[in-house]
Amino acid sequence: MRFFGVYILCQIMAFFPQHAAAQILTGPVANPVATRTNANSSTQTAAEEAAPETESNGKAEESENTKESADGTIKTKDENIDKSQVVAEQIQQFAPAEGEENAEKTAKAEEPVEIQPIGITYPKNDALVKKYIDQYTTSYGKKWLVTVMQNGAPYRSYIKAKIAEYGIPECIEFLPVIESSFRIDAVSKSGAMGLWQFMKNSIGPFGIRVNEWMDERCDPWLETDAALKKLKENYGVFNDWALALAAYNSGLGAITRAYKSNNNADYWTLARKKKLKNETIQYVPKFIAIAHILTNAKAYGIELPEYESEAHQNFTVLQVNRNMDISMIAELAEIDTKTMKFLNPALLYGVTPPGIKYGLRIPAESLESVQAIVDDKSIFLLKFHRYKIKSGDNLSTLAKHYGVSVKMITDANPGIKPNALQIGKTILIPAFKDVAPYAGKSKASGVNYGGSYTVKKGDNLWNISQRYGVQVEELAAENNIDLNATLREGRVLKVPILSIE
Repeated sequence: MRFFGVYILCQIMAFFPQHAAAQILTGPVANPVATRTNANSSTQTAAEEAAPETESNGKAEESENTKESADGTIKTKDENIDKSQVVAEQIQQFAPAEGEENAEKTAKAEEPVEIQPIGITYPKNDALVKKYIDQYTTSYGKKWLVTVMQNGAPYRSYIKAKIAEYGIPECIEFLPVIESSFRIDAVSKSGAMGLWQFMKNSIGPFGIRVNEWMDERCDPWLETDAALKKLKENYGVFNDWALALAAYNSGLGAITRAYKSNNNADYWTLARKKKLKNETIQYVPKFIAIAHILTNAKAYGIELPEYESEAHQNFTVLQVNRNMDISMIAELAEIDTKTMKFLNPALLYGVTPPGIKYGLRIPAESLESVQAIVDDKSIFLLKFHRYKIKSGDNLSTLAKHYGVSVKMITDANPGIKPNALQIGKTILIPAFKDVAPYAGKSKASGVNYGGSYTVKKGDNLWNISQRYGVQVEELAAENNIDLNATLREGRVLKVPILSIE
């Protein structure tokens, strides 16, 4: 059989011109790690097969059959390809026309997916990047990424559009994956909130507001603008995206100090020398790994959820300066209530704040109808009043002031105890008429705050106000302190002069 095979080969080589024979022996062959499908229809890709392995000591190493280029592209060596296989495959190219068509289809099916760079420079052999690539390309890791990207699907078109507007790397759209799992209601242990995880003390420069009516960190569109501005500002300081990301995580001040005190070293040098906190040392490689995987989702066998690429063009923002229940606006404008709540997630109670401007996000096609409703002051658009209980309040007095019954208030506040109202708790009162907020009991006349009291261990404003027979709000106001402030032992407070009988 061996002699017969050689004889056939020689006959074919004699039949074709010399250069064709040379091509048969040395011509190109399909990538041996190209995509192939098993009996269960699960796909194993070139990137999966060539993914870096992690040693037991945590360091990543290249696979023997793969090589990673400087730009992050994984390429395959072909020195070990069986030359007889090459000959057999090339001979098959000269089969009848139908065979050629089948071979072409097979070649297309086996064509490997090219790995795309992410637009951020990083060391190709960084152990932590490889570690996180391994971690997030496990079966569980890929399922988790798909779930997270499903969370982000409604916001991706806006994020992509803004990234293009700011001219920053496209892969930044994946930063919320590690910040919040693409959840707008995510809250960290330190109090950071939203899709891009802003702390209260960092929102000032970006026009994000937090008050009793709203928390605009929960608005994914406003917070996206703020996050991208912050990242671009960071990049402007260092001209380095790895350091810009580190500053986003750890604070611009902390990274600037580390950068300057180490001769303007780059992020990877600072991380290697342990000049950054551990969270930040892990943060950037984790993002790089996830950005690499999601940029090359197809190569890793990940099917990302679909999203509407023009979704951000389907809504517009109307500036309003009126206390309104958005569900009432939705009803009058014939907009789906869920849509209105989805577009305005910053409103804690579904009510726009009074006395300040708020950007009401609405479907673009409803702009004229909503504008007409808002402008018509004869239309009452508030269903509930919000009222914070003060000492001395009772539901009967509140009901009389707001023109409702006690039962209406209790129905609107499940669990409320009419005979044991909690001071400081905010309740909802049905708003059947437009009245001024209840001011509470008037300050007792003739009370002379000429006395003094030294705070003792265990004291609070409540027990001190009880001792002196005054309202706790009045006591707090007289001493210019917050109602919920913690009193420092030894502090001297102004109190009424108690009469001695």
